[in-house]
Amino acid sequence: MISEDKFIELVDTVLDRNISENINQKDAIMADISNSQYIVAGPGSGKTTVLVLKILKYFFVDDVNLDEVIVTTFTKKAARELNNRTIEWAKLLCDALDMSLPKSFNSLMIGTLDSIAEDYVSKVRDIEVIDNFTSSAVMMQTLLDGERNTDKRLKQFFKQLKNNSGGVNTAEMNNLVQDIRERLVYDMVDYDAIKASASREQVMYEIIDDYNQCLYSRDILDYPLLERIFYDLLADNLIPEVKGVRVLLIDEYQDTNYLQEQIYFKLARHVKDNNGNITVVGDDDQSLYRFRGASVELFTDYVERIDEALSIRPNTIFLQKNYRSTSNIIDFTNEFIHMDNRYLSSRTINKPLIVPCENTVDGLPVIGLFRNNIEELSTDLSNLIYNLKMGNSFKVTRHGVSYDISAGNNPSIALLINSPKEINAFNKKRLPFYVRESISYKDEDMVVFNPRGQNIESTDIVSLICGLILLSIDPEGKTQDNLDNIPPHTKNVLKSWRKYAEEYISSTDKSIILEGDVINLDNLLEDIDNECNSLVDESQENVIYHDIIMDTITQTKNAITVDGLLSTKQIFWHILVPIASGAIDIDDDMFEINYEDNINIMSIHQSKGLEFDVVIVDVGSDIYNNSSSTAFKRFPNRGGKTFNIERYLRKYSSLDDSYDSHTGLDDEFNDLIRRYFVAYTRAKYVLILVGLNSMRYGYKGDFQDNILIPNVATGWSRDKVWHWDNLNNLLNI
Repeated sequence: MISEDKFIELVDTVLDRNISENINQKDAIMADISNSQYIVAGPGSGKTTVLVLKILKYFFVDDVNLDEVIVTTFTKKAARELNNRTIEWAKLLCDALDMSLPKSFNSLMIGTLDSIAEDYVSKVRDIEVIDNFTSSAVMMQTLLDGERNTDKRLKQFFKQLKNNSGGVNTAEMNNLVQDIRERLVYDMVDYDAIKASASREQVMYEIIDDYNQCLYSRDILDYPLLERIFYDLLADNLIPEVKGVRVLLIDEYQDTNYLQEQIYFKLARHVKDNNGNITVVGDDDQSLYRFRGASVELFTDYVERIDEALSIRPNTIFLQKNYRSTSNIIDFTNEFIHMDNRYLSSRTINKPLIVPCENTVDGLPVIGLFRNNIEELSTDLSNLIYNLKMGNSFKVTRHGVSYDISAGNNPSIALLINSPKEINAFNKKRLPFYVRESISYKDEDMVVFNPRGQNIESTDIVSLICGLILLSIDPEGKTQDNLDNIPPHTKNVLKSWRKYAEEYISSTDKSIILEGDVINLDNLLEDIDNECNSLVDESQENVIYHDIIMDTITQTKNAITVDGLLSTKQIFWHILVPIASGAIDIDDDMFEINYEDNINIMSIHQSKGLEFDVVIVDVGSDIYNNSSSTAFKRFPNRGGKTFNIERYLRKYSSLDDSYDSHTGLDDEFNDLIRRYFVAYTRAKYVLILVGLNSMRYGYKGDFQDNILIPNVATGWSRDKVWHWDNLNNLLNI
């Protein structure tokens, strides 16, 4: 053990972190082990530093055994970063103290709640946990079984949830069944009661029951089931290892769902019994995952909720000093988050402004780049991105003031957009497509990284893998031709796979290994994998697609067979048809990418937890007028799908009735505000808003000129006040 003063000195001299300069950080880090905390950490406020130093303080100062500490965060990437930095800094401190790094640091329990739940549950029972993409494939097969995807009453139910008068395709139905099933678990809904009350959606519960039975019969769990079983085991005191926990640190608490809260409260009982602490860290302004079941009120009301449940009264600490962005960007984001009065009432009480640290420079004003059409916009934006990446600079003079537009040598750059898809559902090219095409034309070595830009089932490498499977198990296409009652899109994808593989075979003279009635899928995949090398080497994106599809096929195979042997029909219905139907999506936690060297195109949700030298935010490259069809992504006119699901479940949920007090429309506005706040706060040095000129000046209608387009991202509050008239607050170039 060392003294607190010695620890603070070492943190300063060895780790180059002077925590005495930031009294709030110091209070958070140096708190007594029995002091529970509610830490509201603004963007760029050093919360990872705080979490790491709290762990190190417990070990070096408080002499806490590391097996008494549990740390959870939202993603596997964040957990790896937290774990790696903890070990790295612990080693530096140990070297300074002339001691060896204790082995206990290598077994420190830092992970997502799911990974920690899996670790504990597996000590009680034999389980296998499948990833989200595999559970989606299993659900798709269950949906297609017995033509349930064609049930008219179920489609009507889903259309109502979506506020959509149009159709609902099979991929959408699959996503909706998954969304509702997850919320049934996460909201701790009385399943028997809600199922008994079902009418049009009765088939949905048959699908869910069959899906659950498929998993149960193989001792397989998806993440919602894993969390529920973990909760039940904790409630029944069947996990003795948690009884010694003294410290529970929870990161990203603003995106916690109700079931997770109850798990944390069960763990906190042991913390309290051991005179330890539970500390939660988060920021309600950065809560993005309501559509996955998160309830931001569990964070904003946390102090009262844990006091009522466990008589634990945590100290509130605000981390508002920003170490990331320039002063101009900080001022811009402060103004943005405070302009909607209705939103302010949903925030943590007494939340202070974000403030820059002492040596922060003013930097460039926030830049605007708006053009008359998508072609002009993409051309000028691509030129700007290219010049910034190459380290070029240029001057802009406005109102007698000259600005040097530059971002240094090889800056990290991200284009943040609501959807990174390069082609929309109507086969129309979008901004990400044009940017990729233009950048690649200027410099083929400049990598544009956008793994979510395509539907994975349409990519070349997935077409090759699945096409070769088709030719091996069904060379003449007889089984494929006799598949009944699958969606037309799925049939077309299967045909395109077969054609792609046939062309590949023709060009390479590869011989196909023809399989019999019983197929060893592992051996077949091993042979096919050898054919993927050239495509894998082409891009980082292909590596991701390859790994995801191979893992999906392997995990799905494990879910439906014990010996690894499958029939042709099993491979079609359980693997190929679900993939072709669009059941698989990109899981960002599956890959590690160095974002520094790429031109990164990603959704705002993907950017959470990241930072870039240059951030470009698309606030309306595909919004031409005030159409209601675009309202959901700029200025909502009603509650959305998530609210409708919440309203459908709430009567049977364990969540408090008080959460019915807000409206679906307010939820939609609040979600949009938080989304763009996250986008704007990713920028370190340069923040650029881009879109069409209709966002600035309006458009001409049949009977009126200059019809304005309300848009939360461009400074409109929900009372239809435009706080940034014509976006003249930006440095428009």
